[in-house]
Amino acid sequence: MLHDLGTRVRAPLALGATSTLVGILAVWWLAAPDDNPFRHTAGAVSLVGLLPGSASAVLLLVASALGLAVAAGLRRGSAPRGLLVPAALVAAALTAFCMDTQLISFVGYLCAMTIPLVGVILVVSALGRSTAARVTALVAVGLVIWWGVASGSLAPDAIAELVRNLGSGYARVGARPWLLLGLALATAQWLSLTATLASPLTDRLARPSARLDRITTVATVVAALGPLPYVAVRATWLLPDGLFTGPITPADLDPSTRLWGLLLGAAALGGSILTVGLIRPWGRVFPTWMPHLGGRPVPVAAAAVPGYAVAFVLTASAPSIVLLSFEQAADGDPDALWMLLLLPFWMWGPALAVAVWGYVRRRRLEALPAPRPTPTPGRMAA
Repeated sequence: MLHDLGTRVRAPLALGATSTLVGILAVWWLAAPDDNPFRHTAGAVSLVGLLPGSASAVLLLVASALGLAVAAGLRRGSAPRGLLVPAALVAAALTAFCMDTQLISFVGYLCAMTIPLVGVILVVSALGRSTAARVTALVAVGLVIWWGVASGSLAPDAIAELVRNLGSGYARVGARPWLLLGLALATAQWLSLTATLASPLTDRLARPSARLDRITTVATVVAALGPLPYVAVRATWLLPDGLFTGPITPADLDPSTRLWGLLLGAAALGGSILTVGLIRPWGRVFPTWMPHLGGRPVPVAAAAVPGYAVAFVLTASAPSIVLLSFEQAADGDPDALWMLLLLPFWMWGPALAVAVWGYVRRRRLEALPAPRPTPTPGRMAA
């Protein structure tokens, strides 16, 4: 499934369509510079936003032209090695546009919005299992309700305020996050092509190797630890006000803000748990407690596609987070440098990419047929 998906994405027609859309966008921004959202970052930190004048539109136009040339070369059947460098340049140019703090914020918010639904699914699944699972689910629900009532975070007014705040936030930033998401998808397409064109140079990495297995296992552990500093900070928002310490005081947290912060923390924790699954048996076979899926093999694409997507977003966002931290430190806030440890995208993103690659590699090796035993000389086959 993963191979078929990649083949469709890397088809010359699909690459040409993406390059054409990128070119139209570049021409639009050259004709109407005020419409270029990277010239007005709306509070976000963007590396492309640092370019002067219409340089960002010119960069996008060059990427479009190179992309069309590569698509035409693939259509003609040109040698893959000759297309590798221009394809990599297109991927690099598009990646530059994704180096934006707003991209990680947008993706993180989308993930946090799924947490209530995920919670309901887990509770319903547990109620259909053993007595211990049902008791655990009911206790967990009871604790959530107790905390929500005690803190006021699950009160109707708090939830309504949270929805209003999210709505006003999305209205304020406009279509820019969606544009970033579209550029990220285009970048993923070109990164996939670049990896395919480079495969003759990396074939040996697909062979069995205990050393590579150790490296990817370590990368998986590092990636699983990546979100935990953020999770730990958000978990302090569960504490009673009298035990609250740190730069944020209870007075700074209204109930809706506290609820939203905990949803973001839960999304990060879920990401850490799913990362561990890349090296655990339940990452290859669905756990038996999952309705309709338990005991079935996990499709490689089900782990690889979201895994690579998150790894890309984290890695692309890392430079802008580093830049933001140093900018704030230079403005007289040295504590801003702690953001590099609280949000270690510079480490987390690359480690997750290696972890997912290792998972895909292992699954493909497991799917290969077992080698036939070599007959022993001097003995007749039975």
